[in-house]
Amino acid sequence: MLKDPEYRKRIQELRKLVRDRHNQLLLEFSFWPRPEPRPPSHIYELRTYQLRAGTMLEWAHNWMRGLENRQANNEPVAGFFSNIGMIHNVHHLWAYDDLQSRKETRQAAWQKPGWDKCVQYTVPLMKHVQSRIMLPTDFSPLK
Repeated sequence: MLKDPEYRKRIQELRKLVRDRHNQLLLEFSFWPRPEPRPPSHIYELRTYQLRAGTMLEWAHNWMRGLENRQANNEPVAGFFSNIGMIHNVHHLWAYDDLQSRKETRQAAWQKPGWDKCVQYTVPLMKHVQSRIMLPTDFSPLK
């Protein structure tokens, strides 16, 4: 296939469009809910945490308790950790009605006992955090 001139031409064209690409094999945390379809009006937040080596079990233990404080509005969608690729990565997917709902839900979590402890114990385990707001595509099973 690599010797096919048409294939090579297509690859060269595609390389102009791809800036960066990473692959990971993810496993789901057993204490997170299974992803389920949501009404199409939802937005999603994907939060990615790069953890310090050797802290995954401590992270999971604290989030198992902390997640109880984030169930009220049905916002937890899924939680995964990397097994192959960039390891020590955790991905949390959250659903909100809109950005205002996201803001209010996140603020309300601080009023619940135990949420502050979850944050207090997990922040030192992080090296890097990234948050992305996403809209579901027409073909998304979660829309």
